[in-house]
Amino acid sequence: MAFLYNLVKKSATPNGDKTLMWISLTIFFSYFCSDPLMILSLGLDLVHSQVTYLLWFFFDLICLLTILLISNRASVSEVPAKLYVMIGLTVNMLLFLGMHIDLNYLHHYEQWWFWSFYSVTVNLMDVMMVLALLTNKDFLGLLRGYEHYTRSNKQSNLV
Repeated sequence: MAFLYNLVKKSATPNGDKTLMWISLTIFFSYFCSDPLMILSLGLDLVHSQVTYLLWFFFDLICLLTILLISNRASVSEVPAKLYVMIGLTVNMLLFLGMHIDLNYLHHYEQWWFWSFYSVTVNLMDVMMVLALLTNKDFLGLLRGYEHYTRSNKQSNLV
């Protein structure tokens, strides 16, 4: 949905920056390819596989690397959605890796606090990324924190 919105918005201003549209397309394609129903239609049962969370980790990693590649010229101050997407994908990747380890190595098969944390946080990150792609605004103030962090690192490197 965010991709279609940004595609229409881009067609209204043809000479504008296309970064947001390409980020939206990358996320759409990644989520489309990693969707369990799409994979099931190809004859693979991803939902009942031991590598489900590991595959989702790699899909998000590839998506993140692709976004970094296609948006390398756009700074996060120009495209705040880039920062939100990078944070959202990174958090999701860490949670997918955590779930993979939890199920396959720690052998937790009954509900515990991490599963609830995983469920809520992954969905919040997805909503945050969609809102960022639709608005391209720093609605949580993450950009201010990022700029403060980079400014303080530059000052400490000068000393």
